[in-house]
Amino acid sequence: MPFGDLATISLHERQRLTAVFVAVCDRLNIASDDPRRANVAAKIMALAATGERDQGKLIEQTLEGLS
Repeated sequence: MPFGDLATISLHERQRLTAVFVAVCDRLNIASDDPRRANVAAKIMALAATGERDQGKLIEQTLEGLS
């Protein structure tokens, strides 16, 4: 998963962000070697930085932000 510095994020939060990342990549059919994965990760991190923690909302907002 191409997230930046995860040292400051709890294990639970990493697991949640990873689940969001996997769900978004699956829905967009983005393969593991696709460079768009970095954009997906950046969008998720930006949304999480605003305080959003709900997985469903993070998935939907990420999908909306990438379309």
